[in-house]
Amino acid sequence: MTDLLDAIDSKETLVCIGPGGVGKTTSAAAVGLLLARTGRNVCVLTIDPARRLASALGLDRVGNEPVLASEDIPNYWVAMLDPKQTFDAMIARYSSSEAQEKEIVENPVYRNLVTRLSGTQEYMAFERLWELRESQRFDTIIVDTPPAQAAIDFLHAPSRLAGFLDNRVFKFMLKPPPLYLRPIAMATRGLVKQIASVVGADVVNDTMSFFQAFSGIEEGFRERALRTSELLASEATSYLLVSSPAPDSLAAGSRMVELLQGIGHEVNSVLINRMTPTYASDPSDPNAPAQARADLERLVRMRAHEGLAIKSWGLDLALGGFYFLEDLASDVSNLAALAEVADAMQHCALVPFAVPE
Repeated sequence: MTDLLDAIDSKETLVCIGPGGVGKTTSAAAVGLLLARTGRNVCVLTIDPARRLASALGLDRVGNEPVLASEDIPNYWVAMLDPKQTFDAMIARYSSSEAQEKEIVENPVYRNLVTRLSGTQEYMAFERLWELRESQRFDTIIVDTPPAQAAIDFLHAPSRLAGFLDNRVFKFMLKPPPLYLRPIAMATRGLVKQIASVVGADVVNDTMSFFQAFSGIEEGFRERALRTSELLASEATSYLLVSSPAPDSLAAGSRMVELLQGIGHEVNSVLINRMTPTYASDPSDPNAPAQARADLERLVRMRAHEGLAIKSWGLDLALGGFYFLEDLASDVSNLAALAEVADAMQHCALVPFAVPE
């Protein structure tokens, strides 16, 4: 029977996905601590803007650069994506001169792009993952993704960016039109004037200036996107689905498995978090009041129902089995509490999905 550590300890990248409110970030951090105990250099990178990673570790702040979760554990690092810092570094890397870098980062279109454009978080997430991978500082990088659809957007972002950079309209905007297309360019001036009358001439000018300044560095962006896409599809990358036994969480997990398959990736492991704890059928106190006995019976039935529902759910998705953690009495808000979760994970054995009797 394979335990959770055996299933993940040879992977260079572990992507944790799952619906919201199931303890995904805490699980990702605990998996990281578990791997660090084996001697691997581990970095947990959260791209979820909810900032749960810092609170789970009891840290005041976690930023774009990896920091030690504790001075006592020299191989356990954590980081939280800062899209603007990552985007600025990317522009600096691929600009041919300081003048080009300055022209891009000072352009109003760029400043709006890094703070407001939908998808920027996902694009910069895969860029940051690649930077950390390329630094060769870590044996394993654990990516804590945002909940649900946003996680799929992150995994799909490299191929979408590469496709956008290959788009003929984008290429047309980067370069002056060739001589034979000059009549068309002349004809579009009227359209540009109409757009300027709606959004303002400054917006149009800033946009055109941005694309002109961007010319020449898109190849670096494209290469990066394609290499990250290959990394996410390689055998060195594993996908861990974290869910709770609640019906809506399992349903959301099913959708994520299907969406992941739709972009060519497979869930390799499933962790069901926050299972109702196991209780004895009879109270230890023979004089326990009737209400306590009724509550105990309800919890025993709930645990049995969760087990049957999970096994049936996994069969529908053709998954091999699952690992599970029981619900904790309190939230994880410091490293000592996280260590208890890692202890429990260390003893997680694979439970096969089976037809309910």
